Amino acid sequence: MTEKARILLVDDDPDFVEANTIVLEASGFEVISASSGAEGLRRVGEENPDLVVLDVMMENTDEGFAVARDIRRKLQSKVPIIMLTSVGKVTGYDFKPEEHPDFFPVEAYLEKPVPPTILVNRIRELLGKGGGQ
Repeated sequence: MTEKARILLVDDDPDFVEANTIVLEASGFEVISASSGAEGLRRVGEENPDLVVLDVMMENTDEGFAVARDIRRKLQSKVPIIMLTSVGKVTGYDFKPEEHPDFFPVEAYLEKPVPPTILVNRIRELLGKGGGQ
């Protein structure tokens, strides 16, 4: 039996966390969560997840960006990060993380709402498991 990949969901919306926990667990992942950037950063250090799904707008409108940078710089972690947000819809700004890798140190950037199959497939791709499990 293979060990389940551990996914850390960092989002201050409990409905988002609950819905995505159900989807990810049904897809064979172990899910842990954090409801703030500070808690998410702490859990990355303590729990050593295989991948982080990180919201941008939590207590501050750009909190997720700071957390992603802290994961890379302070924790020196190379854990894959998927940034999920609706910030582009709220601000009208078209974020292009690939153009600013220091500000957006993430492997994927997806606009909410993300269909569950797209999120699961992106997680599997980043974990090297392809589209199916």
